[in-house]
Amino acid sequence: MSEPARLYYEKLLFYTDELQRVSAKVKRFAWYRFVAFVAIFLPLIILGWQIATLYSTLPLIVLFFYLIKRNLQLDKIKQTLVVKTRLLEDELKALDHSFLHFENGEQFLNAEHPFAYDLDLFGEGSLFQYLSRTATVEGRQCLAGWLQKPLQEKVEIEQRQEAIKELAEMPLWRIDFLTEGNLFQESEAQYNEIRNWSKMELGLDRSNLLKWLICIVPAITMLAAIPAILGLSNFYLVAMVFVQFLLLFAWTKRVNYYFAFFGRKSDLLAKYMQLLRMIEEKEFQSPYLRELKKKVTEPSAGKIFGELKSLVKEFEYRQNILVGVVLNGLLTWDIRCVYKLWNWHKTNHSRLAEWLEIIAQMDAFISLANYANNHSEFVFPEITDLDFLFCATELGHPLLKKDKRVNNDIEIEGWSKIMIVTGANMAGKSTFLRTVGTNILLAEIGAPVCATSMKIRPVDLYTNMRTTDSLLKDESYFFAELKRIKAVLDRLAAGEQIFVILDEMLKGTNSVDKLNGSKELVRKLAQHQCAAMIATHDLKLSDMEKELPKQVFNKCFEIRIENNELIFDYKLSDGVTQTMNATFLMKKMGII
Repeated sequence: MSEPARLYYEKLLFYTDELQRVSAKVKRFAWYRFVAFVAIFLPLIILGWQIATLYSTLPLIVLFFYLIKRNLQLDKIKQTLVVKTRLLEDELKALDHSFLHFENGEQFLNAEHPFAYDLDLFGEGSLFQYLSRTATVEGRQCLAGWLQKPLQEKVEIEQRQEAIKELAEMPLWRIDFLTEGNLFQESEAQYNEIRNWSKMELGLDRSNLLKWLICIVPAITMLAAIPAILGLSNFYLVAMVFVQFLLLFAWTKRVNYYFAFFGRKSDLLAKYMQLLRMIEEKEFQSPYLRELKKKVTEPSAGKIFGELKSLVKEFEYRQNILVGVVLNGLLTWDIRCVYKLWNWHKTNHSRLAEWLEIIAQMDAFISLANYANNHSEFVFPEITDLDFLFCATELGHPLLKKDKRVNNDIEIEGWSKIMIVTGANMAGKSTFLRTVGTNILLAEIGAPVCATSMKIRPVDLYTNMRTTDSLLKDESYFFAELKRIKAVLDRLAAGEQIFVILDEMLKGTNSVDKLNGSKELVRKLAQHQCAAMIATHDLKLSDMEKELPKQVFNKCFEIRIENNELIFDYKLSDGVTQTMNATFLMKKMGII
């Protein structure tokens, strides 16, 4: 059992036992609460209406409310343990290469992206699904953004690597962070609403007058209650309560507007508050993480978010009609909440977007750190900023199981270098192209790669492997493929440096035209600062090595036929394949 698996399993056993213990305690306290509630009425039944009844009932009422509070605390602990056990069970499944229960990121699918569609970045069985453990909407968006637009600067990638390495050594803190994040599942609409708070200026007419009203009116109401308590007169108290409801009526429109803006979000705000506090309270060593922490500690984002959460929670008391009537009749409650929320928003709203962005970045980092921790055999690549170099040993696809994965070595050094890969059907060409593209992408987002060693100069990626036609755009398959090829050539002509991966070029035309067009494309690519990998069944394209010997080189995947069976070893070798299998397979299947 691997070290991560051992830790997850031990913690799962511990938290499962804790969950059973707390669940039993919750049931007991539910009975205690019921008994306390019934006991409140016993003095009334036994003694009737008298002062002694009041003295007997008050302690029971206090006990009842204590038990309610304690029950809520136990429910929160139970919910936390439920989430933790689920997270640990999910990770144990992931270590067994079962990851289809995670978020697949299908909302980020984009067939027109330079490489995302071809490299299976999003959707069922995707790299995103393999990596993502995000607990926030923006965390998912952040991780998807990193995958769609990887880094190109050596320093930035190395800073990310340091941050991921540090977080990889904090499995328990990561689990706690994800637990807090998963206690409340926000919708994208809820998140967007809070995100938009940072862009809005809230108005509040006569705010200075309101500041004094919410202090003076409740104070006068409390003074008016003295004669009522002493049994002298109820008139003054009734008059002040009436005044407070008149004020509430006058401010109804503004109160309702603010409740629509802030109300019913206390649970989500509590989630963000806890995540910010966890970042604030943790000591980090890597420069990137220390900078993130600095942005939420000066001033304390957790404290300020906590203030907002408390204000929103207080505003939500109005949802209980009885409580709302009492509070608004005595303390101008709703108007008070409006003023305090307006004041908080005026002071802090400009910082909201940055704080949410920091939570999102930490959320995305935790996904990559979890991936690094789960795969200690993977390596962080060496990043160079010199001339182009991509060199890897034992390179494999991270989405393939270890016992089924076949690793290969590869080296491409210098610009204007083109590797032509030949091989029979199912020999492994397309998988190898995706292996290269996926590991380059992982390297450029700062994550470990599936290899024993790797050195790379960061470069943009562009692929053409799964071009699709479009009825909606009235585009044929061939035209769509030409558009992608032209797009990459235009970028190269503009001076961009790109790693180009092409699988079976110009599939939509006849063999002679396809060969001529493919040769011309190779010549075109050789004129620019790019590196390219081209997989093809057309063995004549490999003749380009003779025409451009310093730029084009051939690699292949060979197969063997033994005892009337195809043998695939999926190992990359020098030269051009000598074996094809289409006719053999058709005969074996009885097609011909």
